[in-house]
Amino acid sequence: MVLIRVALIGLSSSSPSWLSLAHLSYLLSARGQQKFQIVALQNSSLSAAEAAIKKYNFDPTVVTAYGTPEDLAKDEDVELVVSGTRVDVHYGNLKGVLEGWKATGKTSGKGLYSEWPLASNLQQVEELIALAKETGIKTVVGTQGLASPVVKKIGEVLKSGRAGKVLSSEMRLSGVTAEREAMQEKTEYFTKRETGGNMWSIGGGHLIDLLQSALGELQTNVKSHFHIQRPLVPLKDSETGAITRAVTSNTPDLLYVVGSLPASDTVQQNASLHLRMRRGPPFPGESAFVWTLTGEKGEIRVTSKESVAIILGAGEVKIEIHDYETDKVEELPAPARNVGSVYEGVWEAWTEGVSTSQEGGDKRYNDWEVAGRRHELLERLLVDNGF
Repeated sequence: MVLIRVALIGLSSSSPSWLSLAHLSYLLSARGQQKFQIVALQNSSLSAAEAAIKKYNFDPTVVTAYGTPEDLAKDEDVELVVSGTRVDVHYGNLKGVLEGWKATGKTSGKGLYSEWPLASNLQQVEELIALAKETGIKTVVGTQGLASPVVKKIGEVLKSGRAGKVLSSEMRLSGVTAEREAMQEKTEYFTKRETGGNMWSIGGGHLIDLLQSALGELQTNVKSHFHIQRPLVPLKDSETGAITRAVTSNTPDLLYVVGSLPASDTVQQNASLHLRMRRGPPFPGESAFVWTLTGEKGEIRVTSKESVAIILGAGEVKIEIHDYETDKVEELPAPARNVGSVYEGVWEAWTEGVSTSQEGGDKRYNDWEVAGRRHELLERLLVDNGF
């Protein structure tokens, strides 16, 4: 079986990260190791990369440490570079690798997998997309909600006709942070729009992508209302829980988006779509995540006690369908993991030529062009609301 050789950017030796929690769990699994091989790590310094190699018991004769993306780009063994850093350093790392590959002229068979968001602002996103097109490399973005078995199960139900065509869909999310007012110091960047990583750009981006992947691209008549309910945000020490200071937020913590969907085999023309996101826990006893799809013959409801379970592919998710004719509610089975499915799709597309396009049917991951469209919508709605 063909192995794709992988380099990871941002695998920390000092604290858990999305790379260690989600990516490594697949890459180091028996199935993952049949298709991918980790051959390099790049961190903010050479010593940090070496520390990560030691932390995760990688063989230093197999896994090479790098301190800059430019040095990483010179490693001819690397085929797929995966960036899982905080969003504000995505641009520098991704651009460094792209320009490094461009300088060597050896871009054939190369690819970049960036976690979402792709970069801190639309200008950076557009620059990265243009550079990727120029070099001809393959691209992947980590909006892995579309790979969720939950979304696939909903797709199966809709295609079966059990619920009829979708007339409307509503998604409500409460959470992202554990408290309504305070945040952990390490998530202070959520309060700074310029960083590019906040409730809307991360959570909203994932949910907008998930909804459009499941139901179709939103039409141009999208309306929104964003609000900062709590502009002064206390920050807590992650170890002691003590409030250390307060910062002023310039990112919204309450968001409403309303739009309509195009007609398809499973969706009625101009079916309504409504998204509401609120920072902080839900009302006691209510689910943090509720997604309903109202159809002609029945209604599908997806719920979870965890606000981002459907995005991360972690935690318990319940899928139910209410049949209008019988007035009975049936619970459907719902499996979990998402990131592994993205890697599976990458391997199939790169080694076996399996289509991952929407038209090809089984879409397993998004590329940077899709990411660009998502970023454009997110930015437009922010600007429309004065942010």
